[in-house]
Amino acid sequence: MLKSQPSSSTSSSASADNSSGSTGATASASAIALRPSHSRSAAKKILASYDSKEVRKGVETLKKRIEKHFGDADDAALARGLVAKVFRECENRYADGWERMRAVLDRVYAAEAGSGGAGGILDIEWRKDEVAGLFRR
Repeated sequence: MLKSQPSSSTSSSASADNSSGSTGATASASAIALRPSHSRSAAKKILASYDSKEVRKGVETLKKRIEKHFGDADDAALARGLVAKVFRECENRYADGWERMRAVLDRVYAAEAGSGGAGGILDIEWRKDEVAGLFRR
């Protein structure tokens, strides 16, 4: 029976790694930007492929799918409520995604821009409030 339980030394060492990882976070973040696959130019290309127009098209497609799958209930009021709830959750997910992208850009690429890196601060081409407005229409 003891073999099926996780060892306590494994879980305590994992938590120690997490707590000590905060001191090495800056070094690893700057190391990420030095990788060719994660370079500043690669990040710019990815961000450029998700401009406001592309995100708007994606949100409109998502809204149509949500309305198709959740809007066909027998009770119209229930369907409207469910669709509204799913829209709010999608809006929150987009906002969370924006926040995560902003945090990564600030942590990984801002130090590079401050040290004379080319191109300045990377920016996300769509705004959270734009997406929120799209889901509320």
